[in-house]
Amino acid sequence: MATYHENVGSVIEGVGTFFKRNFTDIVISGPDVVPQDIQKNPVMLVSTHRSHLDYFLIGSRFFEMGFENLRFAAGSNLTNLPYIGKRFRNFGAFAVERDTGFERNYVRNLCNSVVSMMQRREAIIVFPEGGRSYSGRMLDVKAGILGASVLTRSRNPDIDVQLLPIAVTYEFPPDLPWFELLLKGKQLRKRDKNFFQKILGSIYYFGADICAFAPLMFSWLPQCNRGKIFIDYSAPVKLSTIVDVEKNRASQARDDFSANRQSMQIVSDAMSGLLYKLYRILPQHIVAAIVAVQNKIEVDEALGKCDEILKKVRSDERNTLLIDSMSNEQIIQEGIEKLTAIKALNYKAGVLLTRSQSMIDYFAATIQ
Repeated sequence: MATYHENVGSVIEGVGTFFKRNFTDIVISGPDVVPQDIQKNPVMLVSTHRSHLDYFLIGSRFFEMGFENLRFAAGSNLTNLPYIGKRFRNFGAFAVERDTGFERNYVRNLCNSVVSMMQRREAIIVFPEGGRSYSGRMLDVKAGILGASVLTRSRNPDIDVQLLPIAVTYEFPPDLPWFELLLKGKQLRKRDKNFFQKILGSIYYFGADICAFAPLMFSWLPQCNRGKIFIDYSAPVKLSTIVDVEKNRASQARDDFSANRQSMQIVSDAMSGLLYKLYRILPQHIVAAIVAVQNKIEVDEALGKCDEILKKVRSDERNTLLIDSMSNEQIIQEGIEKLTAIKALNYKAGVLLTRSQSMIDYFAATIQ
């Protein structure tokens, strides 16, 4: 049987063609890393989550960088799908149950499985926000699968664990126009809903994803300008530099999962801060943050508010790599171009007017 690594290698060219056809460019920024050296220790690639495309994007790009035997955590709503689910699993996906994701026994068993993968030196890709952000804000980073990194070190004190933070920023997430319908479907599919509500919710939920991604899959369907994708990553962080696992271990706990809960939370908080600072600020984030407060505004007035927004993001140590080389005028101009291209904003006679409040709020939330 082919390994996960071989399976990914067999489709890597097709995945590359897919992204070239649908996006202007993929920009990767980060320090030089030697995957072979990193994978001498257990490693976890910890990424933000904005789109279903993140699975293919992170998997393919870090495969090309030289990482081997990549495994990635994917929601069971994907891994259980007919045909597609099997393909996901063949390429290294392992299922994460959304409905039971907060149950202690489930998380404990999941972490134990991931520990085994890490001990085999499989590189684990995790999206610790627990799902796509429908709001544009970064979701709370959950200890969940991240806890496996702590358990791995707790059970093998002589082995450190490498955590590689990654942030993916889309100029235009393909899912974005359908987030409202996705959210409606997600609410109807909850456990407390009746059978018919769950069926309707599934129609909304999966229908929205089909509408979002079908144009990307079939070249004969109408194409949109989806712009660039930015992948920013930092140097791997050793778990031992984040937390002293042995010192924080609760000696009277009923099992090692419970004993290490404090360390798991410390790691979760640390990764949350790193991911927040890695996520790239784009011109449309700046313009949206201005327009969200004042839905109708003249361009000159928006320009006058630019410095205030820039001061905030820089004081928060955000990733301003793109906009640092731009003047305020260029930032506002490009932000307007991006937001009008996706019909989030109207621009006429020097006046900006919100056209899609949900899209403006999505981009503004990155800063707010």
